[in-house]
Amino acid sequence: MSDLFSSLMRNRKARLGLALVGLFVLLALVGPLLVGDPTAFVARPHLPPDGAHWLGTTGQGQDVLAQFVAGSRTTLLVGVSVGLLVTVVGALVGLAGGYFGGRVDDLLSLLTNVFLVLPGLPLAIVLATYLPPGPLSLTAVLAFAGWSWNARVFRSQAISLRQRDFVLAAIVSGESHWRIIVREMLPNMISLVAAAFIGATIYAVGAQVGLEFLGLGDVGAVTWGTNLYWAANDSALMTGSWWIFVPTGLGVALVGFGLTFVNFGIDEFNNPRLRVNRFAVAQERVRPEVSAASDLALAVTDLVVEYPSGDGSFRAVDGVSLTVARGEIVGLAGESGSGKSTIGLAILGLLSESARVARGSIRVGATEVLDLDEPGLRAFRWARVSMCFQSAMNALNPVLTVREQLLDGIAAHRAEGWGSAAEGDAKVAELLAMVGIEASHARSFPHQLSGGMRQRVVLAMALSLEPELLILDEPTTALDVVVQKEILQRVNALRLARGFGVLFITHDMPLLLEVADRVAVLQRGRVLDVGTAAELRGGSVQAYTAQLMHGVEAVQAAEVEA
Repeated sequence: MSDLFSSLMRNRKARLGLALVGLFVLLALVGPLLVGDPTAFVARPHLPPDGAHWLGTTGQGQDVLAQFVAGSRTTLLVGVSVGLLVTVVGALVGLAGGYFGGRVDDLLSLLTNVFLVLPGLPLAIVLATYLPPGPLSLTAVLAFAGWSWNARVFRSQAISLRQRDFVLAAIVSGESHWRIIVREMLPNMISLVAAAFIGATIYAVGAQVGLEFLGLGDVGAVTWGTNLYWAANDSALMTGSWWIFVPTGLGVALVGFGLTFVNFGIDEFNNPRLRVNRFAVAQERVRPEVSAASDLALAVTDLVVEYPSGDGSFRAVDGVSLTVARGEIVGLAGESGSGKSTIGLAILGLLSESARVARGSIRVGATEVLDLDEPGLRAFRWARVSMCFQSAMNALNPVLTVREQLLDGIAAHRAEGWGSAAEGDAKVAELLAMVGIEASHARSFPHQLSGGMRQRVVLAMALSLEPELLILDEPTTALDVVVQKEILQRVNALRLARGFGVLFITHDMPLLLEVADRVAVLQRGRVLDVGTAAELRGGSVQAYTAQLMHGVEAVQAAEVEA
């Protein structure tokens, strides 16, 4: 929110808009206390502006200035109230549909489309005709007729955010659905929320004035709409009494212009982007001895994952079997589309609705992941298996501090919550120290940290509940050479100290040969070879693996010559 406000302050049109809107808000709050009774008959009708009555009098002999000032309060109150209601209802409907998908999305989309095909203003006129006149009725009518406009926009944004890594990380960490929607996704739509509110408020002010001008409001109340209604009844235009309707019309126009100018500033509000680089690094490895099934952090057996296609189904993962021992790093290498990411998502129970596990087993310790229901998966993720995503800027929520994000995942698995803020601070300091970051950065936002620091924060989040298995999904591709080496050394030291298994998913074969205890080569959903770096170099096996190894040797030879 502070970044959005700073962006608005740097924009000339937005500053002008804020000044105009602020002036009318001040007029609505304080003005009625400074003018006389707007309903009192103070002079002859149709008096032009003079020293006694700065804006003249109405066709009934009331002071135009008093009516204009008093009318601004009700008009702006209804406009802001409708703007809030339309934005909140539209956001909740759109977010719920985009986030949950499936039948929920189908039902909410049908409801939204029904309201969209109904003409808004005629619907509002019909409703206003049968409801008791007054501000509350107008607020309800305009909100009921206008919420669907924003619902589709929020739905589209929610579908986009639903695929972001920080939302997937929140799902994996066990946060509840509505907490993810309200705390993770909605703050990232702050510019959209602001724009939707401004648009809805402009609509509400204009529609309210229009309905009241038609006599569908409380004509005995003092509002900008009823001012125009009585101006028309008193033939102000025909008698040349321009001062009766011009101030109100000008007020409506200036409020609209002010809000529109603020929207220009919102349009220029942008989120930061992350540059992508690549490299390879070497580090010390110690391969653990596996003596029994109880030493396995992960056992995948004959896993088959299918997606629907035009001629039946497509096997993204076809009979994959692999194991990861406690304290072992196992690499999963393969070209794009080979099924690497599908295996990682299957282990976490995060496959899309269209995916189907046709057969197989995924065991983490003694737990069969494929048998877990939704509550069981929420308790399982992050506590037993966690994931370190490749793009830290996407995996971290840009509008929450490091402290908040570290504690969110832990709190989701602690029924008793934090005993105190001091306890939370101590835990955050401990986690940051584990990955080599000073505790002073706990209050920082992601954009205030370097790329390496962000990735180490993601690593601290992934290890916050001491899982048995850590899945690394291309965790170093957004970092330069030196920082990537530091991250991998940190992972290596932590897995040796804590004994968790690591499944390292990447397309970078040279990197896996340097850091992994064993490497599984994947092509078209099938595991072709599994072995240590020495075994794969020493005598290969499948033609595809031989091609990969030949490419690695060529790269290494070129580096030596350089």
